[in-house]
Amino acid sequence: MAGEYKTFAMIWSDREIVVSHQANWLNSGHWHIELRCDDRLPVTETGYRSIFVPAAGFADEAEIITFVTALLDDTAQSKAWQTYVEDCKQLKLF
Repeated sequence: MAGEYKTFAMIWSDREIVVSHQANWLNSGHWHIELRCDDRLPVTETGYRSIFVPAAGFADEAEIITFVTALLDDTAQSKAWQTYVEDCKQLKLF
């Protein structure tokens, strides 16, 4: 239903992400998807990301989970994210 945001939580790479989504955002013909996480994600350094996808992109919440997971998995392949993950594993003295 347009006009209402629906929200659910998912876990990706040991990070809890709150996903909010709204179909036909502002009658634009697009889904609006928001990701919120207390930790950095490969698609955002702040833990927040707003995404717009054409309305035909999803039939249900399961497809949104698949989309978000694929987006994160794909972006996590970047050298910048891989470096960040490795740096987090090591203690920093300075």
